[in-house]
Amino acid sequence: MTFHLAHGSVVYRTTALHGYSAIHLVERRLQAGWALVPELPHGAEEIAGETARELLGEAVDEPSRFAVAPEERVAGGLDTRLDQLNSMIDTTVAWLRTSAVGTDTELQWARYQSSDYDYELDLREALSDAASLLSRMVKHRDTLAVRNEMRRLKIASEDD
Repeated sequence: MTFHLAHGSVVYRTTALHGYSAIHLVERRLQAGWALVPELPHGAEEIAGETARELLGEAVDEPSRFAVAPEERVAGGLDTRLDQLNSMIDTTVAWLRTSAVGTDTELQWARYQSSDYDYELDLREALSDAASLLSRMVKHRDTLAVRNEMRRLKIASEDD
C-alpha cells in the first residue's frame, strides 16, 4: 500500500488487488472511510506511511477491501467466469435501459450551463462509457466461450 497527498491535505492510497498484483486501485480518504476513486489526481505526491499517519491517525491502518481475499470463496474455471460475465452484462444492460429513458429530449429543456444541463451531459457520458464497457465485456465473454468450447472438444477427442 502506498500513500499519496494531493491538494495539500487530501490523502489517497494505492493498493494492489488481492490475487493480481498488476492492478492497483486508488482510494481517497473521506470522513466516512476509504472510497474508491478512478485515479490519483494530477500532481499527487507519494508520502511516507508516517506522514500519512500524522494526517489521518489510525485510519492509515484500516485494511483496503481490495488487498484482502474475498470473504466468500468463489469457484473458478471458465464456466464460472462466463456466468459472472453474463451477470455483469445483464446488470449493465438493465442499468443502460433504465437510465437512457428520456435522454434524447432532456437537454431541450435544460438551460445551457445550468446544473441540470451539466447533469444531463454527465449522464450521457456515463451511458456512453457503460455502453463501451458492455461491448468489451461481451467481446471478452465471447472469447472465453470459444476457448471453453475448444477445451471441451479437445478433451472429448482425447477421451475417444
